[in-house]
Amino acid sequence: MAQQHFYEAGTCAQGRYYCDGLLGSESQVDLPWKTDTYISNIGGEKLRERPEVLAAAAWSIAGSKWFYKEELEFQLVSENTQSELLLRTCVAPDLDVSSLLDQIRKQTDIDKQRAFSKPEFSRFSIVYQMDSTEPKGDGTMVVRFNVQDFFLQMQIQFSKKRFHPKEAENLAHTLQVILQQLTNISIESTLLTELNLISQQNLRELWERNSTVPPAAENLVHSMVHQNAQDRPDSPAVCAWDGSLTYKELDDLSTRLALGLARKGVGRGVVVPLYFEKSLWMPVAILAVIKAGGVFLQLANSIPKGRIEAILNTGNSPFALVGKNTPAWMGDIMPMHTVEEVMELAEIIDSPLPECSGNQDAVQLFTSGSTGTPKGIVWTHTALATNCEEIMRKQSFGPGTRQFQTASYEFDVSMMESIAILISGGCLCIPQENDGVHCSPRALEALQANSVYLTPTLARKLDPDSVPSLKYLALEGEVLPKDIVSKWDGRLTMYNFYGPAECPHVSACTIDPDTFETGFAGATSVCLRWIVDPHNHNSLLPDGAIGELLVEGPILMDRYIGGGPDVATFVTPTWLLKGCGDFAGRQGRLFKTGDLVRCKPDGGLVILGRKDTQVQIGGERVELAEVEYHVRKFLQGRAGVAAEMITPIASLKPILAAFIAIGDEVNLPLGASLQALTVGINEKLAQYVPRTFIPEVYIPVDTIPLTAAGKTDRKALRKMGGSMTLDEISRLQESRLKN
Repeated sequence: MAQQHFYEAGTCAQGRYYCDGLLGSESQVDLPWKTDTYISNIGGEKLRERPEVLAAAAWSIAGSKWFYKEELEFQLVSENTQSELLLRTCVAPDLDVSSLLDQIRKQTDIDKQRAFSKPEFSRFSIVYQMDSTEPKGDGTMVVRFNVQDFFLQMQIQFSKKRFHPKEAENLAHTLQVILQQLTNISIESTLLTELNLISQQNLRELWERNSTVPPAAENLVHSMVHQNAQDRPDSPAVCAWDGSLTYKELDDLSTRLALGLARKGVGRGVVVPLYFEKSLWMPVAILAVIKAGGVFLQLANSIPKGRIEAILNTGNSPFALVGKNTPAWMGDIMPMHTVEEVMELAEIIDSPLPECSGNQDAVQLFTSGSTGTPKGIVWTHTALATNCEEIMRKQSFGPGTRQFQTASYEFDVSMMESIAILISGGCLCIPQENDGVHCSPRALEALQANSVYLTPTLARKLDPDSVPSLKYLALEGEVLPKDIVSKWDGRLTMYNFYGPAECPHVSACTIDPDTFETGFAGATSVCLRWIVDPHNHNSLLPDGAIGELLVEGPILMDRYIGGGPDVATFVTPTWLLKGCGDFAGRQGRLFKTGDLVRCKPDGGLVILGRKDTQVQIGGERVELAEVEYHVRKFLQGRAGVAAEMITPIASLKPILAAFIAIGDEVNLPLGASLQALTVGINEKLAQYVPRTFIPEVYIPVDTIPLTAAGKTDRKALRKMGGSMTLDEISRLQESRLKN
């Protein structure tokens, strides 16, 4: 019998199942909503396993990807006997097929569950409640099975309020693919993460979308800024608190500074740290370094001395280019020169500057590293130009745009917005340090800015009535909640941007408040996005499933430096090499973002969180492992440490907590032990890490909870923190801070 898959729309206005016996009293699963139905006939020889066991196993595997849960709870309903059974399955990544089947066999073989072992058990359903908080029916999915002559016929019913029909169709395809594999007895020892989860039809759809890698930018950023100086020499390029520059002035000053840098030995591959407070001289210095052929590294004056020293120790920069108010200790780390000193070295007559190529290093920036050491990211000229051009296009930057700079110089977004606005012919508005960090309405209005990048946290604090000149708001750095969209709706045009520092412009969209959903980040034209099993990048997932995002294309960074050994950040999956049908495979380089996402049928991404210990705090990427490393260092190894984001009772804001395992290390009550171990620790941390890396609270525990695999049980930590009130946590801090 040939395998079939066909779609029937609206075949059932409502579904109702009566179930009794196994769970005590009579129960009813009432599904009063219009459904679409998908049916598959899974053909093959005599089934090797009871059909309800195979179906429950397939649902557990597929459901773990669609709802991102290792543990699933669902009802198995017999339509023959009107009986139901509650099943709980664990789909851990280290389990094999045999272990999962055994779990289900044990729950369906008990005598009192005899209804499920009768020969006449030929019609049954799996009922899964996706979210108990949703209206009855809206959060429920039903998969009905009918056994006929050793074939399983499958039908899925769902609510369109919760599922797009295409997503449900893809789920049906995945269930079919899994069931076909489960009928093969030779796969019992196969790990669940090694199963194929995508049908040929879904695979072809992904390749149709991702068949061609997008082209890179053709021009380099300093060439584009120079062209603007030729086309609009008197147009405003920089409007800062400490002065203003036209495009001609910006181009001339940066060229003169580049000549001075060249005389100081700056050329291809030479890294020049730039240490300035917010100033018009930062964009001048950026352009000068890359015109000279060098690599610029932005440093903010808010970065602690210890961290700057750790960053600069990763390379061999000959000197730092600094502003007038640079602290003296900077000179203890490396030689430094002011802009004025270097410009005096420039030749009076014109001197040729080196030609730069697209594959040449242009930028270094540093992020949190899991080893405790800052991790450097290197971008080429091509990656820099491609990312900045896409920002310019997506936000429609142009000569009329006045971009207000809020981000600290240590973040990639500050450099991206600076360059994107300057290649577009717009004006970069630079406030004083504190005015920028806090997005001062007074400063924004004084600089006549009409566009700004903000984290959702800052956008929530800002009153729309206080910034009437603002016309464009780009949100980035954190998952965007709907309440922020509602707050600014009707006031201006909103954009949502997503991308890690390694590939900043993965997705972007103009926000439609009527259709926006939390986490939606849109699409892009400068990279390809693939979604894979978080535990196996060789297992590709279809649209609708939740997995790790892999990025391919010219926006990718070139490499890491510092921060310990490189893990498998770049991969070439087997499915990419193999291709699909008439889509030839290729030797691509895909970046593993570590972000969990779901792809909508239209290609837009929904960002759901992280798969590892990395979090976003105030828009800054923070490795919890780095927080733990530094806290542990100041505890001198006397206690276990686990950092985690917690949300206390009746609180809307997650906070960074450090759980300290007191154990028998200090022979005192928990509160007193916490005080003895952590007194003065935040002051010490402030010398080495940014403020976002410093725990807001410290919570004493007997031991750090572990999972069965021996790893830190982060779910238990979040539950522990979420069971405490802010007052309870505050009292712990009061006792800790008493000295």
